[in-house]
Amino acid sequence: MGLLRKKLAVLDLTHGGIPIAKKLAALGNDVSGVDVYGTVDPALLGELEEKYGIRCSKAPLPVSEFDLLVAPVHLDSAYSMLEEARAAGKTILSHHEIVGKILKKNPWLSGTKIVEVTGVKAKTSTASLLADMLSRRFKVVLHTSQGLEVWDNGFHSSIYRGLSITPGSILTAVEKSLEAGVEPDLKPEFFIFEISIGGTGTADFGILTTLSPDYGIANNTALASDAKLQLILNAKPGSALLINSGAEKALEAAKKTQAEVLTFKDPFLAEAHANISETGRTPDFVLETEKASGISEVSGSTLRFLSRGKEIFSASLSPGYSSSAYRTAFVAASAAALELGVEVKDVVSVLEEFRGLSGRMQEKELNGIALIDNSNSGIDILSAEKALEYALLKKKDEKKRSVILVLGEEASQVCEGLPPASVQKFVEKSGTKCGQIILVGERMQEVTAKNASYAGSIQEGLSKAVELAGTEDIILSSVKCFR
Repeated sequence: MGLLRKKLAVLDLTHGGIPIAKKLAALGNDVSGVDVYGTVDPALLGELEEKYGIRCSKAPLPVSEFDLLVAPVHLDSAYSMLEEARAAGKTILSHHEIVGKILKKNPWLSGTKIVEVTGVKAKTSTASLLADMLSRRFKVVLHTSQGLEVWDNGFHSSIYRGLSITPGSILTAVEKSLEAGVEPDLKPEFFIFEISIGGTGTADFGILTTLSPDYGIANNTALASDAKLQLILNAKPGSALLINSGAEKALEAAKKTQAEVLTFKDPFLAEAHANISETGRTPDFVLETEKASGISEVSGSTLRFLSRGKEIFSASLSPGYSSSAYRTAFVAASAAALELGVEVKDVVSVLEEFRGLSGRMQEKELNGIALIDNSNSGIDILSAEKALEYALLKKKDEKKRSVILVLGEEASQVCEGLPPASVQKFVEKSGTKCGQIILVGERMQEVTAKNASYAGSIQEGLSKAVELAGTEDIILSSVKCFR
């Protein structure tokens, strides 16, 4: 179906619907935007109507007015407009699908290879490591939850901050790249997009990091793992897919694709322990790790990377961060880089120079106190548990006195936040292992523990931690937030 002179309704202006609506209007369509959650500032809705001709509504609109609807995969399937559209046989496209159609119409992207990275875990770290590796040979623009960056020969500069990883944000990322002066003669050879819950169908190389732990979306009427399969089911012929070998659902879906399918395995992750005979194939790429001589097991290790059964390289990782938190990213990024033409020596160089990503198990100092920074938009209770395990090992290894835990969320709508019930179970199980717990966010007021206090923001939480901690302590920050 074409995208010219159609009457379209774009549902959910909160999660990436606004850039989609703008682009569709610019392509000559009659566009209406529906603020499903009623969270968009009325002034912004007024601007969309006056400046872009997009009729906006906070209430459902009659489906009979439209040729097709555009809705995110996470929207409740019982939303009235979706129910009416299905009953009337109207076409409903996901945000991912419509972004793919829009990208295909952008002549500036011609000749630039697109890499999309989706999954539950390790998306940002995989995309960031891959950008560094590719930049040793190519010019790269990277869009992740940490921002929009240009990468060239191992160095990066920021173009824009504040974008989410909804599919609609890809349109803004491309637009901001042009505005920042990434002109046609300096056009990137690769765009790498971290994307939530699926793929657009435009990727030349798609990476699925993990499918577990799975979770419900669309008011628990669907599974996130099924939505993420868009990366595979919508893959264009002639493209390549790199899939975690433990994601059996994805491998089953890949049997129907016309893309080349490659697999990787990190034997240290539970998801990768799937019975290979059940998946029907041996992984193309495998990562093995071992304790590096003279380096604490919690702070460094040696990687052995195997491609199709043959060892390709080994790399000695640097201390100063939790290397175990990056195992999926190490193997996925390395495999993708080698397939995309990066030399082995450059892959090894990036791995050995790596010091962790900000907010992802990176070791720092805060006012002279050891800080493990694990605050980012992607954490869940499982990653908080693993971060505490790492902090406790470091405490024992370095003979520290105690761990001061800063835990919670700055905004509950950041990928649905950390459920207070899960946090309560966590502090009941592990809270006594910490000297103090500082719970961040309004919803965390529901959580109780003898050694707990409360803070309204991550900065307030860290300030309280500094007041409580001494140089013999460790501060662990695990707050769900955009940074």
